Amino acid sequence: MQEIKVTLIYFGLSLFALLALAPWILNFEIGMMAIKALVIYGGIVISFLGGLIWGWDDQENNSLNLWCAIGFSLMGLSIALLASFLITASLLLLIASLQIFLYFESSNSSYYQSHAKYADARNLITNLVTICCITSLAFIFNPYT
Repeated sequence: MQEIKVTLIYFGLSLFALLALAPWILNFEIGMMAIKALVIYGGIVISFLGGLIWGWDDQENNSLNLWCAIGFSLMGLSIALLASFLITASLLLLIASLQIFLYFESSNSSYYQSHAKYADARNLITNLVTICCITSLAFIFNPYT
């Protein structure tokens, strides 16, 4: 099961990478749509990750963790909603939420702590998606686009 999780993590990264590179290859209008899609997809992923907390072992499912799960899901919704009119703020919130969730998971999930291959993949993917978001911010603020 661990290998399937790691494989799916990498498949999820491929869409982030494609959407982050599209603005640099295609025209400006399509590029901005790709960035919005990246942000909305990121919001969906954050919501999904928040929902995963509900499936953790019973000893890990204290009320604080469940409240955090709801908070991450609402953060994902906020990211997706902001994508239409505050794309920069939405990208920054996505970056912050990815890093905060990684810290939360590494501190509270026994699965994360006991499966080194999964933990390494989660660290790598979170940082690569963060780089995709920074690449999108660079496109937005690039004076030559």
